[in-house]
Amino acid sequence: MTMRTTTIQERQQKSWFRSMATLSLLLFLVLQIFLLSMYSSSVAFMMQLGDVTLRSFDAPYFGMTADYGIKKEPTVTSLTPTTLFREEYFSEEDGILKGILSTKPKSFFKRFQQDIDNFEMEERCHRYGFSMKAKDGQPERPNRRIYYGALIADEPWELLDIIATETHGIFEGMVFVESNRTQMLFERPIKRANKQKYIDQFKEMFGVEKLQIREYANEESTATGLVRENNQRAEILKGWKELGMTKDDVGYIADMDESFTRDFLRAVQQCPYVEYFDYEAHKCVNSLGKSRLVGATRVFESSPECVTKYRKWYHPDMIIGACVEEIGDDSVHPRAPRSDGLYRDEGWARSGSDVQNLPDNSSYPLHSAGDFRMLGGGSMVGSREPNSSGHSAFHLHNFFADFNTTRYKYLTYGHPDRQALKKPLEDLHVDIRLLVRCVYNETDGPINSDADYDERQDFQRVEGGLDTNHPVFPIYFHDEDYRRRKHDAISRLVKEDEYSRMKRLNLTTEELEMDVFTQRFREAKRFVWAHEARVQAFRQKVKEKAQAL
Repeated sequence: MTMRTTTIQERQQKSWFRSMATLSLLLFLVLQIFLLSMYSSSVAFMMQLGDVTLRSFDAPYFGMTADYGIKKEPTVTSLTPTTLFREEYFSEEDGILKGILSTKPKSFFKRFQQDIDNFEMEERCHRYGFSMKAKDGQPERPNRRIYYGALIADEPWELLDIIATETHGIFEGMVFVESNRTQMLFERPIKRANKQKYIDQFKEMFGVEKLQIREYANEESTATGLVRENNQRAEILKGWKELGMTKDDVGYIADMDESFTRDFLRAVQQCPYVEYFDYEAHKCVNSLGKSRLVGATRVFESSPECVTKYRKWYHPDMIIGACVEEIGDDSVHPRAPRSDGLYRDEGWARSGSDVQNLPDNSSYPLHSAGDFRMLGGGSMVGSREPNSSGHSAFHLHNFFADFNTTRYKYLTYGHPDRQALKKPLEDLHVDIRLLVRCVYNETDGPINSDADYDERQDFQRVEGGLDTNHPVFPIYFHDEDYRRRKHDAISRLVKEDEYSRMKRLNLTTEELEMDVFTQRFREAKRFVWAHEARVQAFRQKVKEKAQAL
């Protein structure tokens, strides 16, 4: 028999095949271990409430045993933590929610207020593009008076405390307007309007002497939606007039969850020349973009730690008194007719070239309270400093969340979503999606129209929360204890909502595991998208460097 000699090449091939087989076996074992850990994690889904990196719950915290069997009645244990949390978050005073309030004394915030007030004026004015050179005949150091106006309803004291801390001692006069009905005509009790107790409390909170909380009552069935809202805002202008506002003063209208920063408000008051408040420069012509100043507004989604990235909301707004109804001269600037009760009629400067019904080019209409927020032609003004986020205001969006109310709103309002009580919270609205992923510290979805709709986001968040990003943020957020308690409260509400959803679905153990795996699969997809985006960005940088050589 002829013996065949094994060549070196063949021995190398066999060795390579053995190595590959061993590697394949190792990879298979690793995959099995990974899947087993995923299965074990899903069974423990309802544990460890405090770990926001997982979609998980502490069973005893919610009054359930570890053997949570979704089809069974939960075993009640101690509910003290839940009770204490809800007592703080949902506590009331005269039927008005308190929210999460800072426990710091006023002196803690006063030093931040004073530091801002004492900034060097030239540096402050330069920050927002305002000139240090006054017009001929105008004071070198003006002290412009600002009149504030907002609609008020059931906002908790927490929200008012944040705004008051930012603006204390700033305003010449303030007007709040409370309605006896909602925009859809549902009756609501008047809680603060015309009550001396609250007028005095507001005066102390905001550091202002001239202040009104007016009541708006309108029983007309046609006064709904934005028409009712703008009619209610018109009361602000009447209040300003009663408080003594003149054509040289600045009108400032906001929603209660919006505010210019203290630094920006001081710039508006003190900078020698601000073209938006130079009546002679624009004569109320909205198409020039100079008759209305608009905030470049940073958005915080439900928590100080959930900061939207690259987003600039476009309210609140300011207009010089000479261009505001009730304050300006309507013999020069007639009021625009509004057949729909809302927008200016055609031909009355509804848009830039829509001026055929104006008496002449200097007779643009005065701005209504609704025009502050709805008319085109304003200009956004933000910080120009290199180390700033570029904002000049902040918006505390959904800052007092009640997700039961949120779900029923989507179930019954406007275009009802029949799955609103069954969907994960993040699938109700794109802004809530950002909040939920912030709370669980999950990967943001892509800002990409080609991505799956359920994963896509209009905006992503600043990773790491408030500590990792540039100013601007409210003075109130310097209280780290408040920020921690607020974020913890929102996190617990999100998790309680998910727990309640699971109970409503009445899932079997297998169905629950499938729901958990689905959630984790969605997170894995978002993680891959985010990784691919980073790789693409890196490749682009390498390409640009190579082209520069």
